[in-house]
Amino acid sequence: MEKYTRWYKQGRALLEEIEKSVPGNAEARIWYLGQHGFVINLEGLVFYIDVILNDLRDSEGKSRREYPAPFAPDMVKRVDYVLCTHNHSDHLNLETLIPLAQTNPRARFVVPRPWQNLLRGAGIGEDRILGAREGEEITLGPVSLLPVGAVHTRFIRDEPERDGNGDCPCLGYLLKGGGLTVYHAGDTWVTPALVRTLKTAGQAACQAAGRACGLLNIAILPINGTDWERTEHNYIGNMGALDAVKLAQAVPADLTIPAHYDLMAENSENPALFADYMYRRCPEKRFHIFALGEQFIYRDSN
Repeated sequence: MEKYTRWYKQGRALLEEIEKSVPGNAEARIWYLGQHGFVINLEGLVFYIDVILNDLRDSEGKSRREYPAPFAPDMVKRVDYVLCTHNHSDHLNLETLIPLAQTNPRARFVVPRPWQNLLRGAGIGEDRILGAREGEEITLGPVSLLPVGAVHTRFIRDEPERDGNGDCPCLGYLLKGGGLTVYHAGDTWVTPALVRTLKTAGQAACQAAGRACGLLNIAILPINGTDWERTEHNYIGNMGALDAVKLAQAVPADLTIPAHYDLMAENSENPALFADYMYRRCPEKRFHIFALGEQFIYRDSN
């Protein structure tokens, strides 16, 4: 793999920034690590969400990554919870999770229930694995996590995908803490059911916090979309840029962050399209397109 210089910050400098971060009141610290990978410090807890720190190779052994990881997983010294939204190699990858588990013995891992056995089989202790189920809130210290069903591997109009046990193999996560609500969509299309679920969850969060504001503070949404050519090559679909903007409007979200568009050339998108749709449809709304390894500090203005 050729040296790639696109990172705003990487290596030990980036890790130290994450490790030393201390969010203030009604504040979240967010870093983008590529594809759908984010680090979020909320209420002093550090969450790694869909972060992939290993190489991804095709059947011929060639790297599929457009850029290398910012650091190796065994360099990480501060992570409280590792969240994976579903079992695809760019979201849940044991080459990343095993070293993270070994160097962070107190870290716990949240995955959809159908994938708990993957982690158990990899030697991660049962007491460190939390199986997430749609609609069943999980308390993580001062932060609560609400799993939201996703529609990813096959399109269903009005309900998420489920396995034979009724569990969702693909999820998004709503993190609520410090008066903030952050939605990481994982990989999903937009459906009427998703809009209803987010509206209901967002209204409940606002009422609990005593706020009359936007339903979601932050929405992190995929924008790579799908088409017949990607389908032919087994690239599974997500919402595209326009659907992401429409979802942010419908919920509504205070800040929208596009993701899942840059790691693999054959399944990428230009985030400028997302920006164009935002300017055209809702110029009053906030969004942020990250540089790799950039820190963004979100403060609630309500």
